[in-house]
Amino acid sequence: MSDEQEECRKRYFRVKQYPASGTEGFTLLEVMVALLIIATSFVVLLHTRNQSIITADYAKQATVAALLASEKMSEVEQGEFPDTGEESSTFGDDYPEYRWRTSVSDTAYENIREVRVEILWGEGKSERSTGLVNYVRKKE
Repeated sequence: MSDEQEECRKRYFRVKQYPASGTEGFTLLEVMVALLIIATSFVVLLHTRNQSIITADYAKQATVAALLASEKMSEVEQGEFPDTGEESSTFGDDYPEYRWRTSVSDTAYENIREVRVEILWGEGKSERSTGLVNYVRKKE
């Protein structure tokens, strides 16, 4: 075949010349490494999301408990001079998952008593609590 015929054949069939093997595309190893990085990132992101939800839930419960403790302490302060001892109960249907406990003890002064209010929620190992301490003076 002459050069002219070869040139004509190339134009007619439009023979495509491919680059050398391995210069285009991704290898299987590269794809697997990329998928590993993406999968690891998703696991970390999901874990972070779950921790955020748990923390937000705890913050909500702790805020409610602090407000309930403040309310209970106000009741003790507004009432008569408290007797020493302990009391405990629930908040009824309003906050069924929370319980309260008060402890009143004497101090070195006759007219002053130490009042501790503790709010508890949760069960077993996951039981949480928060509390307040205040000193109440006998009204004259």
